[in-house]
Amino acid sequence: MPKVEEIKIETLLDETSQAIFKLIYSFEDILVQVTQKEEPSILARYLIDLAKAFSTFYNENKIIGEDKQIQDARVYLTYGVGKTLETGAKLLGIQMPDKM
Repeated sequence: MPKVEEIKIETLLDETSQAIFKLIYSFEDILVQVTQKEEPSILARYLIDLAKAFSTFYNENKIIGEDKQIQDARVYLTYGVGKTLETGAKLLGIQMPDKM
């Protein structure tokens, strides 16, 4: 796996990738809202939205492809989504499977 410094995120300009980036970057803000409002359902809705966005991304894009830079960026995006979903689920007390 390439180092994060080698990843060219700017190669993922499609709308679905951009939507996922926005969701991942808003994770911290979501956690702040959850704690301020004491509403875990905010986190649950966020995780559902992230999973839906990734499903759309996955259906529209090949993760493994011919262009190495795009492939590496998509692999890291997939990794980021998985880690965010796992962290959010843990905070809600939900155990995630190792594979899907």
